[in-house]
Amino acid sequence: MDKQLAHDIINICSKTEEGATVEDCAEQLDLKGGQLAQLFTVFDELARSGVLMRIAGERYLAAQKSAEITGIYKGYTKNFGFVITNDLKEDVYITESNRHTAMNNDKVQVRLLQSSRGHRQEGEIIRIIERANTTVVGTYDRQQNCGFVIPDDERLREDIYVPLDKTLNARSSARVLVRITRWPEENRKAEGEIAEVLGYDGDKDLDIKVIMARHGLPFDFPEAVKKEAEAINQTVVPTADRRDYRDRNLITIDSEDAKDLDDAIDVVRLPNGNYRLGVYIADVSWYVRPQSAIDQEAYNRGTSVYLVDRVIPMLPTVLSNGICSLNAGQDRYSMTCVMEIDSQGQVVHADIGPAVIQVKRRCNYHEVKKALLEGIVPDDLRPFMPMLRELRELSDILKAMRLRRGAIDFDFPEYKVILDPDGKPLRLERRDRSIAEQIVEESMLIANETVASYLRDSGNPSVYRIHEIPEPERLEMMRTVLSSFDLPVPDADEVKPADFQQLIEKSKGTDAEAVVQTIALRSMQQARYSTVNAGHFGLASKCYTHFTSPIRRYPDLMVHRLIRQFQSEGKLTEKEASLSLSFHTQAADQASTRERVAVEAERETDDLKKAEYMVPFVGEAFDAHITGITSFGLFVGLENGIEGLIHISLLTDDDYEFDEASYTMRGRLGGHVYRLGDSIEVTLAKVNTDRCEIDFVPGRVDSLEDLQQRMAASMEKRHHRSKETTKRDWMNDAGHKPGKKDKKGKKNKKNSRVKKSGRKTKKKKARKGRKTGRK
Repeated sequence: MDKQLAHDIINICSKTEEGATVEDCAEQLDLKGGQLAQLFTVFDELARSGVLMRIAGERYLAAQKSAEITGIYKGYTKNFGFVITNDLKEDVYITESNRHTAMNNDKVQVRLLQSSRGHRQEGEIIRIIERANTTVVGTYDRQQNCGFVIPDDERLREDIYVPLDKTLNARSSARVLVRITRWPEENRKAEGEIAEVLGYDGDKDLDIKVIMARHGLPFDFPEAVKKEAEAINQTVVPTADRRDYRDRNLITIDSEDAKDLDDAIDVVRLPNGNYRLGVYIADVSWYVRPQSAIDQEAYNRGTSVYLVDRVIPMLPTVLSNGICSLNAGQDRYSMTCVMEIDSQGQVVHADIGPAVIQVKRRCNYHEVKKALLEGIVPDDLRPFMPMLRELRELSDILKAMRLRRGAIDFDFPEYKVILDPDGKPLRLERRDRSIAEQIVEESMLIANETVASYLRDSGNPSVYRIHEIPEPERLEMMRTVLSSFDLPVPDADEVKPADFQQLIEKSKGTDAEAVVQTIALRSMQQARYSTVNAGHFGLASKCYTHFTSPIRRYPDLMVHRLIRQFQSEGKLTEKEASLSLSFHTQAADQASTRERVAVEAERETDDLKKAEYMVPFVGEAFDAHITGITSFGLFVGLENGIEGLIHISLLTDDDYEFDEASYTMRGRLGGHVYRLGDSIEVTLAKVNTDRCEIDFVPGRVDSLEDLQQRMAASMEKRHHRSKETTKRDWMNDAGHKPGKKDKKGKKNKKNSRVKKSGRKTKKKKARKGRKTGRK
C-alpha cells in the first residue's frame, strides 16, 4: 500500500461529518489516468481494513483519526529506530516495516499506533517532511551496468544507486561523497551522483578527507569566490575617516605557525595612572562586502575549522593570510577598540572605529613567556619589553576584576597531536596557558565586552555571544556527583557564576580538584550567538560579543559591520531595525550551527590521530583516573590526554552496576565503588582506528596472550547479554522501554549497551568546552 496516498485519503475522509467518496479523493488529489487505479486499490484496502467506515451510499468517513506528531527519525538497528519529538515525553518506537524510506535524522510525520507489543509508544512514519542527508559518505561498489554507494553510517541503511555516467570514474572500493538526486521510495533505492572521489585505502590523508566530507566541510572555494578574491585592491591608503595609528608600537602575539594574524595590541601608561589599551583587529568588513560571493561563502562556512593537519579557512588565502593579516612592517586597515582602563580594571572611556595601522613586531607565545618569566630577551624584542611588562600588569588587573565579579576560570590542559609529513602521529604535546596567552586573552575579553556594550547602547539590533544559566537538572547531577565531598555546591534555585568559582577554588589542591573541574564544566550550557542579550554566565558578564577574530568567525564580521552602520547611519528606523533583527537572528543561528559542526570535526580528527598514536602501545600499562561513568563502563584518562573505555564486562572482580543516584559504579557482592576522579591502573587492550575507540582493561596484564583471553571473554559476555536482551525484548515482545528522557530530550541509556554514537557522545560531554575555548 502507498502510505502517502493512504494518509491523504484518510485526511480527505476526515474533513467533514459527511465523509467523502473515492471520486472526491480523485478530484482533490488531482489524480488522473493510471494514478486512479492505484487510488481505487488503496481506497478499497482502507475500507476493507476498517480504517474507512461507509456511512451512506459510497461515502466513507475515517473511522478514527489517529494522533500525528512531527519529530526527527533516529535509526538504531536494522530492525527498528525512534522518532524523537518535543510533543511527547517518550520517543516513538518505529519498526523497520513502518519506517517507509525514512533515513537517519530525517524530519518526519508519524501516526501513533495502538501497540500490541507492550511498547510505551509505537508509530508509523507517514510523511517525510525534510530530508537530512543530501550528501552521504560511503564506499563505491562498481557492478556491470551500474554502481552503488554503501554508506559509512550504518543507520542510513539504504545503499544509493549511481548510474555509470555519474561516478566521476571512481573504481570499486573508492571512498566517495555521493550527492542524492532522488530520494528512496517504496521498493526503490535512493539515486545519486558522486560529487567527490575522496580516495582509496592507503592514500595519505584519506581518513581526514572522509571526516571533512562527513561533516560537509568544503575542500575548496567556488570559482566565483576565487575570482572576487583575485580582484581585491590590496593598496592601503590612509583616509580622513580612519584614525592613523601607524606611529604606535603595535605588536602581535600568536603561535609560531599562525598565518592569519587578526589582532594586534599596545598599551601606554597615562599621566593619570590609567592604562590606554589598544586592541586593533583586521578590518575584514572593508574587503568583504554584503551579498558578495566571498560574503555568501563566509556566511555558509561560518567559521574557520582547525583540523589536526590543516586549516579550512572561512576566507580565501589572499584575505586570511594576505591583506587582512596584520603582518609586521605593512600598513593594514583595522577596526580598533582603544580603551582607557583604571587600576580596578574598569573601562572609563573607549574609542571604537576604523583606523590604519602598522605592526612593528611579530611576537610568539614562547618567546614572550621566556622574556617575562626568565629574562631571556632577543635583541629585537628589547625595545618592546617595557610595554610587555605593562601588558602583564594590566592583564593581572583585568583577570582580578573578572574573578571579583565571579567569572569562572577553568584551567584544563590542551594536548596537541604532532604529525610527521605523512600525517602519522609522532607525539602528544601538552599546551598550558602561559602569561603570554593570558595577556592576549584578557585584552580580547575586555575589547569584546566594550564593543558589546557600545552596540547595546546604540539601540540597534546586534549579535551577542551568550552563555545561559546552567539548567537545574545538570546542577542536580553535579550535586549528586559531589555529594561525597565537603564542598560548597551551587544551589540550583539561585545559581551565580561566583558559586562555581568558589567551588573550584575550594577544591584546588585536594583529591576532588579534577572531579570538580570536570563535572562543573559538564553542568554548563553551550555558548552560542544570539540577538538577545542574555549575558555570559561563565564570564560573569552582562554583555558580551565576538569582535576580535573576523578572519575566522562570521559573527565578528557582522559586529564590525554593525559598528560601521551605527557610526554612519545612527539609530535605525523601526522598519530598518526589524529587517536587521530578522537577518541577524537567522545569521546568529547559522553561525552557532556551523561552530558546532567545526567543533565536532576538530574533535573527530583529534580522536582519530590519538587512536593511531596509541596503536603501538597495546599491552602496556598506564596510570589513569576515571573521567566518566556510564551503565556500560568506565571512561578513563591518561596523563597524556588520551581517553578510553573500560567496558563493564571487564570488571570481573564483582557484579557491577551503575548507581545513577550517586553517579558511581558499585559492586553488588563485594561493595567496591568506582567514583569520578579515582586513580586506577589500566592496560591498553585494543585500538579501533576506524571508530576512534580505545579500550582498556583494569590492572596490569602480564602478557598479550592473557590480554587477548580477557578481551575474548569480555566479547563473549557482551554477545551473550546482547543475545538475551534481543530475545527477551524483540522476539518475545516483552517491550522495549526507551530510557527516560531528561528535559533536553536525551535518553538515559541505563541497562543498554550504547553503540558507537553513544560512546562518542559521552566522550564529547567529558571534554565539552575544552578545545573550543570559545568564550
